[in-house]
Amino acid sequence: MGLAVIALVGVATLSNAAAMGPLAGPSGVTQPERAVTPESCLACERAADWQGCHRAALALAMEREWTRAIAVEEAVHRMQPANAEVAAVLARMYQEGTRNTARAFELYHEALGLSSGYPPALLGLGTMMQDLGSLDVAVRYFERGAREKPDEPQFKVRLAEVLVKAGRDDEARPILREIVERWPDSREAESAKKLMPATALARP
Repeated sequence: MGLAVIALVGVATLSNAAAMGPLAGPSGVTQPERAVTPESCLACERAADWQGCHRAALALAMEREWTRAIAVEEAVHRMQPANAEVAAVLARMYQEGTRNTARAFELYHEALGLSSGYPPALLGLGTMMQDLGSLDVAVRYFERGAREKPDEPQFKVRLAEVLVKAGRDDEARPILREIVERWPDSREAESAKKLMPATALARP
């Protein structure tokens, strides 16, 4: 899944939303010669370049202009109703920008309906449930994400983090060891090392 980095590099010491990593731009698309303005996207959706409008919305989100970003991305969503990436990005804008969890939840599930097991949607839903204190539900989303992306450590470290918070240290320990052994130089390995003392202290 070729994702264009636009913002929000996450580490475990930052917010759960920031730990989700960068927002995604249109996959496998070259930049146009002329930038699309948010106003043009809203003025005539049928004639607009949806990929350019998607990038414009992401640029607004980068500047934390959430209201305008959401308005433009909603227009993109109307242009591309069967696009899982657009649905998931819009969901994250609602999640981080306006804290409209109901709309974010709806859009993440829409993305999953369009693309079963879509990782950004699973990550967003897991993060939302973690923030809401529904740790067991968050575990299920992160477990599914780890199954969908077994060769990437992001879901595994988020899963281990939630397991530790839920008091399920015995389940977290082997996951943390795997992260450190398989991806020793990664940001996730550093996060795993920080979580390991907490699981060791919890041993009887």
